[in-house]
Amino acid sequence: MASRTRLAARLDLIEQARGQFHITFRTAAGRTFSLDVADVLAICMDCLTWMYADDPDTERPRGRIVEQLATAVQDDDQGLIGNTAIVAARYAVQGVQP
Repeated sequence: MASRTRLAARLDLIEQARGQFHITFRTAAGRTFSLDVADVLAICMDCLTWMYADDPDTERPRGRIVEQLATAVQDDDQGLIGNTAIVAARYAVQGVQP
């Protein structure tokens, strides 16, 4: 039994450390998902680059994660990076360039 307790404690520490570099998002339907901060930054930059591209042939970002981010609800807990990624993904999914 002590072995299981130690393993559970180690697993808890690993999960906490792993979650440290993730941003959790929530959809309007209440479903949650989390993404690595590096992935969120990369997607955000891809979407913003497309939005403000001078070249009309710049390829629009697509994919499951972009679509997933576009469905997320903005929240103060996501901070500036998370909320910017949500808005940029929405523009990309809708095909809107300001």
